Amino acid sequence: MKSDYVELTGIGESHLNSEEIDTKDLKDNEAVIKAEYSMISAGTELSRAFALKQGFKYPVKPGYCMVGKIISKGKDIDANVGERVFVNAPHASMVRWQNGNDVQGPMILRLPEDLDPIRATAINLLLVAIQGVNLTEVKLGDRVAVFGLGNIGILTALLYKKMGCDVVGLDIVENRCQLAKTMGVEYVISDKDQLQALKEQYPEGIDICVDVTGLANVIVNTVAAVHSYGQVLLLGSPRQSYETDLMPLLSNIHMKDIRVIGAFNKTVNVAPVPGSNDNMLRNFRIACDLLKNDIDVTKMITRIIDPKDCQQAYYDLMYNKDQTNSIVFDWNSY
Repeated sequence: MKSDYVELTGIGESHLNSEEIDTKDLKDNEAVIKAEYSMISAGTELSRAFALKQGFKYPVKPGYCMVGKIISKGKDIDANVGERVFVNAPHASMVRWQNGNDVQGPMILRLPEDLDPIRATAINLLLVAIQGVNLTEVKLGDRVAVFGLGNIGILTALLYKKMGCDVVGLDIVENRCQLAKTMGVEYVISDKDQLQALKEQYPEGIDICVDVTGLANVIVNTVAAVHSYGQVLLLGSPRQSYETDLMPLLSNIHMKDIRVIGAFNKTVNVAPVPGSNDNMLRNFRIACDLLKNDIDVTKMITRIIDPKDCQQAYYDLMYNKDQTNSIVFDWNSY
């Protein structure tokens, strides 16, 4: 069976390619899935599309936010042929995908019938935000600063708001700040001197600072902004080198007794285990409910495009941030 897929072939270079998918002799935990929509993850995918990640090699198939319908399946797949599922597969019109039970492995998850498929493409981004928030100790009325208002940053800010926190979002891109306001983050800071602006607004300091940028200089600011006994959540993936004097950073962490939390995605168990109710399946259920009832992620989507226009999509996400926030591929005609 033919599958068209997005392929990154070099720095800033991508196109639509095709291949034949073997759909025979499926394993019990495999399914063939016809894609409907897939969302570009602007953080992870741009790091690959423009070689921001060190040691990266081409060609590669990007993407991990797909929604589609099952064409055929093995007996252990918890969904029927014709049902809609979420899959963390690359951007492609058709995939043969496996449902793993390892936290780092592939996923095939049945979606609620009443969840819009375009909204569902944001599930993986919301799972990242949920896991990060759950790693922090949150109390009603906590002051939370979210540095970086890309998709995951906005979702993270909205989750903290839902938990009764006083939330401020920070980003130097005005378009992102306005989008955050539109989605419900009332207070945002777009000043380039973010630390000074934050200190003026919250002279007593912040309870929880969240970095969603992955930029080392921003992480330094999060440590400076949080008050004694506060928490710093590293939700973004650091990818670029940065030279600085570490002493002030380490002194702040030490003298203020700051708790720094790493939040690499997919480090929770897939299913419940004795002694912990924190698991991916629970987070998936919560994400679906939020997307149906509370968070309108369609406001994040700048446009829905034909996958053949992938190169322009990556270019706009990288270089036209003032006009572009999120892009979804439409695979329905393939």
